[in-house]
Formats: sequence, C-alpha cells, structure tokens
Amino acid sequence: MKIGIDLGHGLWCDGGAVGIGNEEKMINQVGKLVVRKLEAIGHEIVLCRPKSARNTLDSLWKRCKAANDTGVDLFVSLHFNASGVGGHGCECFYISGAGKSYAESVTNAIAKLGFRNRGAKRGKYYVLRNTKAPAILVEGCFVDSQRDMGLFNSEKMATAIVEGLTGETLGSCTCR
Repeated sequence: MKIGIDLGHGLWCDGGAVGIGNEEKMINQVGKLVVRKLEAIGHEIVLCRPKSARNTLDSLWKRCKAANDTGVDLFVSLHFNASGVGGHGCECFYISGAGKSYAESVTNAIAKLGFRNRGAKRGKYYVLRNTKAPAILVEGCFVDSQRDMGLFNSEKMATAIVEGLTGETLGSCTCR
C-alpha cells in the first residue's frame, strides 16, 4: 500500500502544541519510526510535510497536494494534543467511512499502551477534507499531560500506530 505520512506542523508558521518539556515536534521522532516500520513491512511511503510554506494555509495545501499528486492509498497526519485544562488520551479524526475504520483501529492500538481512548471522531480538518484518499489525523496523546507524558515512549507509540494502520503485529520490532 502507498501511504502518505504527514509529520504534522513543524514549520515556522505552523508550530503545534507545547507541553511539559515536550513540543509537538516530538512527532518527528515518532513519525520517522512509523515510516521505517511501514517500509520494513513492505509499504511505500510518501512524506507529505513540505520543506517550506508561506503560511499555515499554504502548508496544509502542500501536504494535501503531495498526497493527491502521488496517488496515495491512505493519508495519515500525525499530531500530539494539548488542552491546557487536563486533557489526556489518544484520539483520531476522519471524514470518510474508510477513514473511520483506520481511525478506530489506530486509536484502539494506542489505547492498549495505557492511554485513555478518546475515540475515533468525525472531523472537518483541512487535510481530511482536501485529500482524495481515505485520511486520518492522529492525536497520539497530550504533550501537556503529566499522565500521558509518563506513558509516552516513541518506539511503542510508533509500533501502535503501524499496527493500527496495517493490522499486523510487529511485536518487538525496532527500526532505527
């Protein structure tokens, strides 16, 4: 399967959540592991985060364009959450029926790591609305939650995401 991976945010105009000594930029470490693990089990990966953008809308447009122009079968936008009011857990957003099944599977896999399962939810995010392939937006956990950060492990989070996307059990596969 050809999978578009969007390491959400990460540009000057699009920084993302900030938390307890962590930023949403930790997506990079989880995302790189997700990519390696997916490639290791035979999936073709298209990286969809642009190298530059004029503003947030341009950044989002370029992410969708990369997925659409390469004909990915699935688009996955990786994020971490922050609430400022004690939120914790994982959730995934989708817009289509096909996206919903992936979102449910990924959320369930991450929840097995001990995170609260906030569920798969219909969302209207730009990347979900403007990607031709089934698309999900993963919120792995809350970077401003002591509880979530105590559970967080990049390797385990990446494995859970890959297992949720593919239905394959990776076991103790480490890809560095």
